[in-house]
Amino acid sequence: MRLAPDEEPVIEAAFGLGPFGGNATLTNRRIVLTAGDVEESVPLGAVTSIRTGFSRDYGAAFWGGLLLACAIAFAVGYRPLETGVNTLVLSIEKRMSDKTLEGDAYGRYLYIPAGVVWLAMLPLIGWGTYRLVTRLIGETELLICTASGELRRVSPGRQEDLLDFGAEVGRRAGR
Repeated sequence: MRLAPDEEPVIEAAFGLGPFGGNATLTNRRIVLTAGDVEESVPLGAVTSIRTGFSRDYGAAFWGGLLLACAIAFAVGYRPLETGVNTLVLSIEKRMSDKTLEGDAYGRYLYIPAGVVWLAMLPLIGWGTYRLVTRLIGETELLICTASGELRRVSPGRQEDLLDFGAEVGRRAGR
């Protein structure tokens, strides 16, 4: 980021994680948002409104936890469920048939190995865990509105420096 000779940085804040993360810098004349090789510059006079906030989504966290619990309960309780289905099918077959059944007393009409059931439940367990954790951690959002559009940056967790950055931009821009 290059600054003009009469330009000086006022406050700086980091947002995002990894290669999607970036940096927000407020100078006495503009806001500079950088992420990787991309740089966006917004003059303070062009800012129509700015909003920063921290939020948690408890509803999505609840549904993520419920999905996690149901997937684990199904994977753990699959064997008794399989035995119940096999017993039910065997009893229906005994009642419908006039002949006596030969062979295995407990027929295998439904058989899926437990490892396959756990593998099938892994995506649901992972998605439920992700929703539960990310929604409980929450996110800090920085939204800068101009006449031509808006710039939205989100960072996981409560980022005090991003909240302070938004407050300082509001003071400097007079909004």
